[in-house]
Amino acid sequence: MKLSRLLALALVLCLVTVPALADAFEAKKDGGVPGGTIIIQNGGDPLSWNPDYKGDDNLWPMAQNIYNRLIKLTAGDGIDLDLAESYEFSEDGKDLTFHLHQGVKWHDGVPFTAQDVKWTYDTIANDNWAYASALSSVESIECPDDNTVVMHLKVADVTIIAKLAWYGTFILPQHIYENGDVAELSILESSAVGTGPYKLESFETGVQTTLAKNEEFWGDEPLLDKLIYVVIGDEDTAYQSFLNGEADYLYSVPSANTFDLDDDPDYRVVVNLYQNRTYITFNFNDPDFGKVEVRQAVAKAVDRQGIFDRVGGGGALAEYFISPLQVNYVDPQYKMPDRDVEGAMALLEQAGYTKDADGFYLHTTMDIFEDGTFSDIAQIVKANLAEAGIDLTLNIMEIGAWMEKVIDNANFTMSMLAGYQGPDISGIANRVQTGAGTNLALYSNPEVDAALEASNAETDIAKRAEYISIVQKCMSEDMPMVFLMENGGHYPIRQDIVGTPYDVPELAASSEMTYTAFTAK
Repeated sequence: MKLSRLLALALVLCLVTVPALADAFEAKKDGGVPGGTIIIQNGGDPLSWNPDYKGDDNLWPMAQNIYNRLIKLTAGDGIDLDLAESYEFSEDGKDLTFHLHQGVKWHDGVPFTAQDVKWTYDTIANDNWAYASALSSVESIECPDDNTVVMHLKVADVTIIAKLAWYGTFILPQHIYENGDVAELSILESSAVGTGPYKLESFETGVQTTLAKNEEFWGDEPLLDKLIYVVIGDEDTAYQSFLNGEADYLYSVPSANTFDLDDDPDYRVVVNLYQNRTYITFNFNDPDFGKVEVRQAVAKAVDRQGIFDRVGGGGALAEYFISPLQVNYVDPQYKMPDRDVEGAMALLEQAGYTKDADGFYLHTTMDIFEDGTFSDIAQIVKANLAEAGIDLTLNIMEIGAWMEKVIDNANFTMSMLAGYQGPDISGIANRVQTGAGTNLALYSNPEVDAALEASNAETDIAKRAEYISIVQKCMSEDMPMVFLMENGGHYPIRQDIVGTPYDVPELAASSEMTYTAFTAK
């Protein structure tokens, strides 16, 4: 007897409250009419048109409409089928078979097949693309026919479905990429060929990207004719454009304006807390931040409550080493330390530092990119660390330059990042497992790696919790990250727009606009 899809989902899903599926289907029909163009604020131009090659937050919202995954993470933090029509595990949990939707075509009319899936996953793993770690448990992939994909796993891995549903696992067209240099092809607009509900129509650098409805989409028919992503990098400017009607849809609201539209009859407000966390991290290969006392000193010096009070918006203060939404796995004995400036200075002195003529134990730099509240947070961190005798210079960069400096070359001492760490508890692995895609710290602890590996093979929640407790213990001792905030959303949506991802959280990915429509005038 095979492990059912239902059981597999039960093993990996984080429980959240979302509308019933039938209600979600009705939501897209709730006054929405087909047609029209929606203008969406986006932070900047995409770095490329390949959503798997490198992490790219500017491509991410568009990628969810251009491409598909086998399995997708929904806006409600659940998991839903995408290009896969069904799947099942073998009895021993080491073979995972996907049955694909038939009749699917790429945007250029070429048929989609199982070989595209195999090529995509094999290339991600073999060429070590951004999230190759998601496929670390895969031994090999075979395609018995054009509509079937079989993953042979090295070990039973209950987390694989959740990993395939997240970032960097969109299925790409083999016929576009297989005969050229991936890096060169990735930046060409002509390579933006997906199977999704919308397809790339035009791109104007620094101005906007237009996606047009895919008339031959294999899934639920998209309702809007076009999606236009306008580049508005500044959050305050984007918010004002939204109020002026120059943009129809926002991804974030400035902290100072979080609650401004709560009582405005022209808007409805959706409030969510995500397994998405903002944190400071360190380069473990740096002579200073390779010392645990220095990392612990930063953790004690930073005023996390003050940061949250100023820029927290619709989120929450970070207190634990994993997301509080992982209620089955949070070990409350391992918490972020309270602010203690004297304690921070004592740790620096313990590590052998003495104050110089300017009153500082240490001079260092934090490299960050321009994104939302990062600059505001960094200014507070700078002031906090100065009180503890750490002189911090801020280097605020464009995201492409930051990625090259921090991710590609590990040429940094401190940095800051925010990111998703779910839906399964194994999501933390991408931040702390040796060699993982967003382990900026280059953190490596064999005890953490072993606990994560054991957890991935365990189906019993209580036993998994024991392994995840070990991970939290090690993180509290090693301090690879200082968690600042649990990121949440307080999103105003115009009353004449329905079927947004927040309205159909069991159907749509976080930025997928398949079901979005304007109401009849």
